Amino acid sequence: MIGKKRSLQGPEMSRARSLIKAMGYTDEELARPRIGVANTWGETSPGHYHLKNLAEAVKAGIWQAGGTPFEFSSFAMCALEASDPGIRYDLPTRDVIAADVETCTEMHLFDGLVLISSCDKNVPAHLIAAARLDIPSIVLPGGPMRTGRFEGKSVIITDLDAETWKYAVGKGTMPLDRLTEFEDNACPGCGACQLLGTANTMQCLAEALGMTLPLASTALADSGERLRLAKRTGVRIMDLVAREVKPSHIMTAAAVENAIRVLHATSGSTNAVLHMLALIEELELERPVTLETFESLSAETPFIADVQPSGRNPMETLHEAGGIPAVMKQLSSQLDLEVATVGHDSLGEQLSACRIRDDKVIRPLDDPLFENGLVVLRGSLARSSVTRPMVAAGGRTSFRGPARVFDSLEEAIEGVKRGELQRGEALVLRYEGPRGGPGCTDIFALMGFVGGTGLAADCAIITDGKASGFCEGSYVVQVSPEAWLGGPLAFVENGDPIEIDIPGRRLDLAVPGEEIARRKEAWVRPEPRIRRGFLTVYHHLALPAERGAGINLKI
Repeated sequence: MIGKKRSLQGPEMSRARSLIKAMGYTDEELARPRIGVANTWGETSPGHYHLKNLAEAVKAGIWQAGGTPFEFSSFAMCALEASDPGIRYDLPTRDVIAADVETCTEMHLFDGLVLISSCDKNVPAHLIAAARLDIPSIVLPGGPMRTGRFEGKSVIITDLDAETWKYAVGKGTMPLDRLTEFEDNACPGCGACQLLGTANTMQCLAEALGMTLPLASTALADSGERLRLAKRTGVRIMDLVAREVKPSHIMTAAAVENAIRVLHATSGSTNAVLHMLALIEELELERPVTLETFESLSAETPFIADVQPSGRNPMETLHEAGGIPAVMKQLSSQLDLEVATVGHDSLGEQLSACRIRDDKVIRPLDDPLFENGLVVLRGSLARSSVTRPMVAAGGRTSFRGPARVFDSLEEAIEGVKRGELQRGEALVLRYEGPRGGPGCTDIFALMGFVGGTGLAADCAIITDGKASGFCEGSYVVQVSPEAWLGGPLAFVENGDPIEIDIPGRRLDLAVPGEEIARRKEAWVRPEPRIRRGFLTVYHHLALPAERGAGINLKI
């Protein structure tokens, strides 16, 4: 990115060596390749709590292979612990962490990077930082959490959610002592939550991009297998540094398209579309890859991985069935097998060593669970938007109903709690996009309240914000142009007919054009919600959702 001298050798670098020697490093160690180990360990999230041990294993591998590791940290975040107004910081943390890694690496002149991360925004932040820096890099995901056991059954965190949201709207029925026991057993250890939420989706896509060793995205967080992967990752970065293999050699346009197909085949989180588009903004690809690419590949790539929430199984079952290598092997006729990975000279070579252990979990292309994983919708209400059909109640693919409009997440939640949303209505939540939110606000809590009231099967939610990978129900998110910038969502009124047509790829407002023009003429943009602090940067500089909704850092 910037012309730089990375060596610490020579008399002019004596001062730098002296300062580093204060930490106990020797001349011999400082003469070796110096590897930054970016670790998002912290005590704020179970997805990151175990990463300290992984970092030690990575550093052991680096030492064994003749390098010198330097560990540094970014904060660990978990979006599901955030409530209003904290949830508006969720997506912006991606930019904070990417800038953190970029800054530390540039200042300390590392020769290579190992990026250890686990949850929603940390993994894409590390991929973005790797693309921006373009020095030899490898990602080590933290891995998924084990499933829990409660009353003789396997459970995951969303099973607990179903009971929790009933209490949130005054309809709870499970005795409180039993709910506490459920709470104690739903999350039995560290790792990313046990389904294809955003965290595990992004770990899987990091592997699909070729930026991790095989199976690194799905091996359980607390397993010996993950510790072995960590050591091998430390050894592997030294090979990448010796051969000067950079992220730009791995994350090519073909590799990105492979990863997009994996996203569709697994029906991963809709947030992954934002993260992949933000990564594409950083990559200098040899040919354009845009939201239209996601759209076209969706039409060709069926949903084949039977994993929650779109499917029936937890993450550990996906791993037992062969993990992402097995998914890619089923997709191999649609993939570019010539792309390189951090572990092999070609994806084809890497896949030759894997096998599909359970084709009921990772199904053949001619026997999919559904024809699409994620779908891009366009129409009179959106230049673009994204939906995840298989999390809708009963796999519903169409909807028509009157609008119930809210101008903020807080207002919508209170409206649902007061009973304002009626069966059959389309809840329209606007002014929560990248700049209006600011930060492209997550609607997880709103979806939970709607589910708790028992309306999820009969209502739809449409927003310029985004949806957690945990969300279940009919929703259309990332509507662009966003309402705060005068997109069509700003002109919807209560009672307007809204139509969702997934087979037809349409999202429409059934209101005459002349009426929309009248409303547009009378529209007044709301005042900014945030007046100080980091979110004001997002308010001024965020790109639209179809370009990843990140801060525009290019001149």
